[in-house]
Amino acid sequence: MQGKDIILISNQMLDDRYWTSKQYITMELIRNNRVLYVEANYSFGKLLSGMMGKKWPVVPFGRLQDETDNLYVLTPYPRLPYRNHFQWIGWLNQKLLLAKIRRAAKKLNFERPILWTFLHQTADLIGKLDESVAIYHCVDDWAVLLPMAGMGEPERIRKDEKKLISCVDVVFRVSAKLLDYFKIPNTKVFDIPNGVDIDLFNPERYSNESLQDDMKNLPRPIIGFSGSIGKWINVELLIQVSRRYEEVSIVIIGLNEKNPNIHKLQHLENVHFLGMKSREEVPQYISGFDVCLMPFNRTEVGKGLLPLKMFEYLALGKPVVATSSEVLEQFEEVLYLADDNDAFVQGIENAMVDHDRNNTVSRREWALKYSWENRVSEYLNVIQRSINNKMG
Repeated sequence: MQGKDIILISNQMLDDRYWTSKQYITMELIRNNRVLYVEANYSFGKLLSGMMGKKWPVVPFGRLQDETDNLYVLTPYPRLPYRNHFQWIGWLNQKLLLAKIRRAAKKLNFERPILWTFLHQTADLIGKLDESVAIYHCVDDWAVLLPMAGMGEPERIRKDEKKLISCVDVVFRVSAKLLDYFKIPNTKVFDIPNGVDIDLFNPERYSNESLQDDMKNLPRPIIGFSGSIGKWINVELLIQVSRRYEEVSIVIIGLNEKNPNIHKLQHLENVHFLGMKSREEVPQYISGFDVCLMPFNRTEVGKGLLPLKMFEYLALGKPVVATSSEVLEQFEEVLYLADDNDAFVQGIENAMVDHDRNNTVSRREWALKYSWENRVSEYLNVIQRSINNKMG
């Protein structure tokens, strides 16, 4: 697919410190197509933070920027609060967002664009941008995750998501567990897992002996976790790991997403919180891990996770110990899966002696299949078929 105009509605700023699928997909799309990347329409609270010098931009009336060849970035108006609590606020936010996108698309002379949204609350935009095809790309269980952060009511979020699903032509989801409470026709939903930047997460770029400054003096081996420390992380399991392997270092990089139990880890001598790292720094840290962890709890969120970190770990050839789930079972050939806490702890011991060069190479080769180039090729094949079907 080449020469298309694509409107991609994200829930992130383009230059967020840590990229997720939205940014990576965008960078692949602009190789052959024009993309209008619509940034998160951040809240008035974050606008005020920006006015006080914090990381959020101060753009009260929005802006359209010509970023690079084929890439345009639209920062919308700040959104009204409580959009996931009250229907009329969500509706008004969508009207404001629609007006801003329409203006930008007209200015850029977009024709019959592909509308690709990651926001669950965008149903009222579908059919109003002269799009050739509309896609909802679901990457998380928003009806569970957003209420965890105090950002909405599950029932309201599910209603908005159900409405959006009924409007779009295609639904992408990274895991078959997502949206499984909706009966989506098989012809409409496509399960395509996340991908990985195989160039950035390339073991040949990093030396295992050249550790980051804040890891250099830590006892080896190093057991590591990269990512958000949300309520879906099993803190009790990490405590058990810490007590079983007192002589090793447990390194955690990423943000604490308001996990109420995180304080239980902070007094453990062999647990080291190194904070949020930039996208470029993350692979340097992971390359210094001897074993990588995915210690998810067994809530609905935990059981449905298929995170980017798994592909990043494996692209660097690292052994990965994970809490087993139906979603992860399809990758059991490259993971140490554990059905309970004791098995997880034992899995770490097995992984720590996994120095087989063939295993390292096979994990890397497995991850190559999930490059973002391959992922986007799959997406575009589905989209092209949908366009062809609509044209008869």
